[in-house]
Amino acid sequence: MLLQVLPLVMIMSGQAPPQQAPPPTPVQRPAQAQRKIYNETADAKAQIATALKGAADDDIRVLINWGANDDENCTKFQQAAFGPAQPMPPAVQRIRTTLSDEYKLVTVDVGHLDKNQDLAKLYHTTLAAGALPHLTILDKNGKVVAEQSSRDFAAAPGGPTSFDPEKVAAFLTKNQAPSPGNAEPLFRAAIEKAKRADKDVFVWFAAPW
Repeated sequence: MLLQVLPLVMIMSGQAPPQQAPPPTPVQRPAQAQRKIYNETADAKAQIATALKGAADDDIRVLINWGANDDENCTKFQQAAFGPAQPMPPAVQRIRTTLSDEYKLVTVDVGHLDKNQDLAKLYHTTLAAGALPHLTILDKNGKVVAEQSSRDFAAAPGGPTSFDPEKVAAFLTKNQAPSPGNAEPLFRAAIEKAKRADKDVFVWFAAPW
C-alpha cells in the first residue's frame, strides 16, 4: 500500500521524481596521421651536406635511403628493417645499433622518379620503378662506397615482396667505416682542436656489439 501512496505525495508536494543523469558523451579523439618516411618538401642536397659534416666529425659514414611515401615496397622495407617489431629480432636490433653508431641517415623523396634525380646522378645512383627503396653509402668525404637496390634484400626472390633484415644488417656492417684501431691519435687531435676553439671534448666510448 505504501508503494501506491508515495508517488502521489511527491507530485502533490511539487517534487519531481528523481531522474537519471544522461550517459557521458564519448570523447572523439582525432586519428593520428601516419608519420611519413620521406620529407617531401625537404632540401635533400642540404640534408646530405649536413649529414656529411656530421659524418666527418664522427668519422663515420652516410646512408642515403632513396624512396617515396606512396611506394608500397618502401613502407614494407621500413617496417622490416627500421620499424618497431615486438619481439624485436636480433637482426633489427643490429640494424638500429649500426645506424645509431656508424651512420648518418638521410631519407630522400624521389616522388614518381621525378624528384631529386639530378642529386641521384651526382652520386652515380640509378633509380628504377619497382626497385625502391635504393640505398647509397657515402664515406665522410662524399665518395660513394656502396649502393644496393632493395631487390637485393628480398627474403624470397620471385615471391611476394618481403625483406630480410639479416641481409640489410650484413650490408650495413660490411660497409661501415673501418675501425681506427689506436684511438690515441684521434683523442690527442681532438684535444688540440678543442684548445684552439676554447671548447670541451666529448668522449664517447662504444663497442661494435
